[in-house]
Amino acid sequence: MSDRREFLRQALGVAAGVGAGTLSLEAQRPGAMPTPRATSFMNAFGLKYPICNAGMGTFASAALATAVSNAGGLGATGTGTRFAGGDPSVANPAMRQVVTQIRAGTKGPFAVNYLLHFDPITLPAALDAGAPIVQLAWGIPSAEIVAMIRKAGAKMGIQVASAAGARRAIDAGADYLICQGTEAGGHVQASTSLYDTLPSVIDEAKHVHVLAAGGIASGAHIRRALLAGASGVLIGTRFIATKEAAVHDDWKSALTRAQAADTVLTLCYQDGWPNAPHRVLRNKTFTMWEAAGCPPPGKRPGEGDVITSNAVNGTTKKRYAIGGPTPNDRGEIAELPRHAGTGVDAIRDIPSAGELVARLWNECLNAM
Repeated sequence: MSDRREFLRQALGVAAGVGAGTLSLEAQRPGAMPTPRATSFMNAFGLKYPICNAGMGTFASAALATAVSNAGGLGATGTGTRFAGGDPSVANPAMRQVVTQIRAGTKGPFAVNYLLHFDPITLPAALDAGAPIVQLAWGIPSAEIVAMIRKAGAKMGIQVASAAGARRAIDAGADYLICQGTEAGGHVQASTSLYDTLPSVIDEAKHVHVLAAGGIASGAHIRRALLAGASGVLIGTRFIATKEAAVHDDWKSALTRAQAADTVLTLCYQDGWPNAPHRVLRNKTFTMWEAAGCPPPGKRPGEGDVITSNAVNGTTKKRYAIGGPTPNDRGEIAELPRHAGTGVDAIRDIPSAGELVARLWNECLNAM
């Protein structure tokens, strides 16, 4: 009789899980994809895949965010320094246009990413235009920012790099966390590797979803992160090498030839954002700076050199500026910072973002 009761209890539990759209028999097998945590995250945010693109400033264009969302992932567009400071009368309409464009292009969820090192002056415009999710990095939002997001009915994700940061983010009301490791490309707030940090962040988060970020560029990488307990992944560098990313073609091409050893975590490029570590591809600018003893601003070799000019608006970039090469830049493209994470080994082509999302998940399902 007790055996029969146990059988019925388990059967009812499985049926309830399937009926609620959560766990299937397949998902309960060890190593099966998606994991229960990933399934819960996808259900909570209306996703087909637990794959999100990083909000990489202007590089994560509206077209990129739209393509990822339409493919079933969580698309994101960035603000970076583009809409920080400056004239709100210019920045707010530009931000509103970006959000409106994404909303018109997809019925899926998407996020707008802000770096809290900079004043998020366009956040009210983004929320008013209908941004459903706000992602925040490099800081914990103030009570005023949180209240603004909640009043608009939007969800909030916060990037962290430690269990202590996770606790602060949860106390601030984060709907999900992004755990970043030093393997990440671009600006890196982490000081330890992803898998040295992820377990403690997940433990601290408890029921709050945690996305893994840093060095993830293949289905095998995704599988490892999900099996380690992450609810999903946030991917940057792999989405730079897509058709929709708003970066120079030479940067995309360089990623398809690079190895992890070609990347370096450095403070070389800091004009525009002092003392913010970043992972980039090694180049002449870096090797000159390193050979000179990694001197501070004011003592760097070639400082003040104009490296590129924009063919459309005539703006220029100088050596050591934080801005990477955009599609219309002309000149010494390779001397600008080309952000790249350690997962770059897995990048060997430049597909559309939608194609990439489906491919990554298929690779995850078939990885061993």
